[in-house]
Amino acid sequence: MVDETEEVFAKVWSPLGNSSALQSISFTGDGPGLPSAFKVGLCAQVTEGAAGLAAAEIWRDRTGRAQTISVNREAAAIGFNSERHVHVVGVEPEYIWDDISGHYQCGDGRWVQLHCNYTHHMAATTAAFHAPVSRAGMQAVLNRMTGLQVEQVMIDHGLPGGMMRTQAEWRATPQGQALDGSSLTEIVQFGEAEAKSWSVSPARPLSGIRVLDMTRVIAGPVCGRTLAAFGADVLRITPPRYPDRGPLVLDGGAGKRNAMLDIKSSEGRKIFEDLVRGADIIVQGYRPGALDSAGVGPDALREINPSIVSVTLCAFGYTGPWALRRGFDSIVQTVSGIADAGGRAAGLAQGAPKSLPAQALDHGCGYLMAAAAMSALLRQRREGGAWRVRAALAWTGRWLEDLGTIDAIHAEAPSEATIQAHLVEEEGPFGRVRRIPMATELSDTPPIWDLPAAPLDAHTATWLA
Repeated sequence: MVDETEEVFAKVWSPLGNSSALQSISFTGDGPGLPSAFKVGLCAQVTEGAAGLAAAEIWRDRTGRAQTISVNREAAAIGFNSERHVHVVGVEPEYIWDDISGHYQCGDGRWVQLHCNYTHHMAATTAAFHAPVSRAGMQAVLNRMTGLQVEQVMIDHGLPGGMMRTQAEWRATPQGQALDGSSLTEIVQFGEAEAKSWSVSPARPLSGIRVLDMTRVIAGPVCGRTLAAFGADVLRITPPRYPDRGPLVLDGGAGKRNAMLDIKSSEGRKIFEDLVRGADIIVQGYRPGALDSAGVGPDALREINPSIVSVTLCAFGYTGPWALRRGFDSIVQTVSGIADAGGRAAGLAQGAPKSLPAQALDHGCGYLMAAAAMSALLRQRREGGAWRVRAALAWTGRWLEDLGTIDAIHAEAPSEATIQAHLVEEEGPFGRVRRIPMATELSDTPPIWDLPAAPLDAHTATWLA
């Protein structure tokens, strides 16, 4: 297993950094990590390891000192479910999934997935299907429709969701074909600028680096919290009254400051542009096209800050007919054939789907975004320029599929005692919070979160002095 891990990691690392760095990282543990037909444990170990090695490379560039990195498979796999394990001690955890969300079998026997975990998505979905606000009511409506009809309604109304396909069916679609040959991340220079200097005497790899976090849900916040763990000043900004689920705020908010800012107002726009001028990295994870239409896409940010590292995330990739569609991890699993393959491996009746045992595309993509952001930052400091990083849940999903399947769908999940042993505690605005730390161990600068998770309006929209 370790040999396979090293081989897979070397391929993932190749576009991110020099091969000489590979001697610094080691991997411990084996087995599937989590019960699945796919190599979720390997995915967790490799993607988190990429972020750890990228941080170590920045540390070496800034100080001239090397350090060793180690990633344990069990710990990394448990971390892929961090939003399920984080909780405020003494408070009943909030269930993230809404009753209407999930898989349904349609009248033609095909399965579809609806995603209604946000109130506005639920309202728009039930209205589009003229369905009661209940799972039984929605099922009654879908019983009269084919899977393709349901998917078309979602497309026509801009709703997140889709029809379950086999892997072969997905790869034959125009969007599946658009993913052929895709990489895990894309790092390109997209502007000219002088190379910026590192601050002197760093205490940690990203000391003095400012990250503007414009993300939500899981993948983008994982990227930001990873950069925070390596010492960056991460400021997450969200629009006023923008919804997010409690466990996601707790989990993705580790190490960050949070401020609400209305960039559509003249005052908010001025504050935002000042933040962009002072930033080193900006991470964006909203619906494709949304930030561009608001005048704050990567090209607009580069005009404000010519040396910026701009990181963007989408669901289905940047080309093809679905490039601008809303999407979440579980939807990509459903439409791409991952859920179908899981159901077949588990022997479920009626061709029912079985999703991965974690939001593995989200978490894997988040760590890869962080690794690529640090790689681009290092290039900016060495070569100058503005750099664009792009990632997509579907890119990560295609890579996971291409790693091959394993006979581990009925493997034992980590026990509750094992999970509890990995939890750490923090005191903060929410109370006493227990959470999963990063699995990556760095010999000189271990990843830590200096700040506890805080409400989305807990801080002001300014950089630390």
